[in-house]
Amino acid sequence: MSLSASQPTGIGVLDKPVTAEEKAAFVRGMFDDIAHRYDLLNAVLSVGIHKHWRGFATRCACLEAGDSALDVCTGTGDWTVDLRRAVGPRGTVVGIDFSASMLRHGAKKFAAAMAATAQADATRLPFQSNTFDAATVGFGIRNVAEVERGVCEMARVVKPGGRVVILEFAEPNPGPFKSLYTLYSRFIMPRIGGAVSGRADAYTYLPKSVTKFKTRAELTAIMQDAGLAEVRTVDLMFGLVCVHVGVKA
Repeated sequence: MSLSASQPTGIGVLDKPVTAEEKAAFVRGMFDDIAHRYDLLNAVLSVGIHKHWRGFATRCACLEAGDSALDVCTGTGDWTVDLRRAVGPRGTVVGIDFSASMLRHGAKKFAAAMAATAQADATRLPFQSNTFDAATVGFGIRNVAEVERGVCEMARVVKPGGRVVILEFAEPNPGPFKSLYTLYSRFIMPRIGGAVSGRADAYTYLPKSVTKFKTRAELTAIMQDAGLAEVRTVDLMFGLVCVHVGVKA
């Protein structure tokens, strides 16, 4: 995908007023472009720790054998594999993403997880209300053009008593780790990500989008406004990652 002068870049999306449609178009194009190197870069840039973060978040969903789970912004399907283990062979796992390229590059994982997939927008989920026992989103909610609407949609499709689990990067807690991560995300991540994926602006956008995203308190309030109760947060990796869990009233 080549960006024209009229299209927002990663920095433009974050630093200049853009419409929800413009942000959605940029994010879709960005992930379409980096999909072929997405899994490799996740492994390299997180040193493989992202698997443990998802494992913890899966346990927070409290799924049982035979349950149903929806993974929103599923990307190449890493979380669907964990969800399948949680719900067992009799359960149901569905992954949705609005990047066709991400879904295509995750085909083997979706097949291994026996997960159904659909190309769909997180703000307009193509499912009836009260369908799933849990809805998850991993490192994707901050890229949704209308965060409030996306959370409301996740809450809508979950059954009463079901859980919405949001796994997302956050501002690390003050201390030496935060200083080191700031240097890493500003100078090292864009160079490695750009060299491997061919989209340097993508790996400038992604860490900067964390600093521009909602605070833990703001995201908690959004979940509560969407009808979720008992919302709690758990920090991982010195606060670099935060898990938000809410139960549908």
